[in-house]
Amino acid sequence: MTAPLELTPGQLGRLDELARGGTATVYLAPELRLPGLDDERFVYKKYNEATKQSAGPSLGTGLSNFVRFRERLPEEQREAWDARIIWPVSVVLDDSGGADGVIMRLIPERYFQEFTKRAGGVNRKPREVETLFGDDVTSARKGLPGVDLPARIRLIRAIAAAYGMMHKQNVVVGDISGRNIIYDPDPARPSIMVVDVDSARIKGNRAVFGMQPHTPNWQPPEALLASAALQRASRSSPSPPVEMLDRLRSRWAIQTTATDVYKFALMTVRILSNGRGGAVSRDPARARGVLKARIGDTAADLLDASFSDDAKQRPTMRDWYDALQHRKPGSKTPSPRVAADETPAVEKTSTLLANGHQVGQWVWVEGQGWVRRSSRPRP
Repeated sequence: MTAPLELTPGQLGRLDELARGGTATVYLAPELRLPGLDDERFVYKKYNEATKQSAGPSLGTGLSNFVRFRERLPEEQREAWDARIIWPVSVVLDDSGGADGVIMRLIPERYFQEFTKRAGGVNRKPREVETLFGDDVTSARKGLPGVDLPARIRLIRAIAAAYGMMHKQNVVVGDISGRNIIYDPDPARPSIMVVDVDSARIKGNRAVFGMQPHTPNWQPPEALLASAALQRASRSSPSPPVEMLDRLRSRWAIQTTATDVYKFALMTVRILSNGRGGAVSRDPARARGVLKARIGDTAADLLDASFSDDAKQRPTMRDWYDALQHRKPGSKTPSPRVAADETPAVEKTSTLLANGHQVGQWVWVEGQGWVRRSSRPRP
């Protein structure tokens, strides 16, 4: 059995608000159970009125297509998909029968982090990949465990696998940024999940919300050129032709697998060149050196090609996935598979201690080193 395509608010049970954003409010639905997803917990993403009006009357059809897309995947592929992507599993209808939001699986516990606030106290939320872009001192102050270079490369490899899987199934991710990938820094087996995918587009279909947005500082060259042309056209005349403006807006908004590859390359640069200003860096020099030294010339060349102004010259996510599977001979990057009982020790230094002997979800245990608080009892 599979989850029902459509649900009504009355079928969701109790709702507890988790987060409120500019487009939607997310609620935990602790009482909701769905066939085929027996061990899962769920959240309800309820779109606000402005978002629904912007999407227009096709919102329900678009969201239903999203749900059906996942259901059509063969079981083995669907399991691999769910392991990497938080995808809508049901559409919620309002009293008039229009789409009101979607049901999604709750993000697994291991992807959450307790962030230390400047004024004291903690804020628990998903650990977004943009936290890897900043400097180590700020990360430690927030309570984030350190993520060394080998683990960063393995996270990049996992992101390439997820995006490669989506491209293979003809899904254009579109709005890629440091906020729609979350990660688990477990030294033994770092992992990622793709979230906020309702802005993705299945090839052959219109995006659910009309067009796929670009997060600022993540625009590919073609979007930047279209944006500049749009500004020039707006300044050149008090009333430029509507057709011309629509054409430029369309050029700005269009997203393809090639724009996904460009944004993946930006993410790679920002993960490998972290530090002050890392969140907006577009300079591939340092990341290229890391890829060349750790994996080889092919990966370094792929980074250069991914930044091409000509989208047709960019490689594919499959190219990236294949290159990242093969580390350079003699590289000290450890194998991605480590026995579950071989928990790597993390060096105990004062710079990592944000709260006595606890950093985020990691606890220092004498004789064992840093261990996950969620998997071992705290001493």
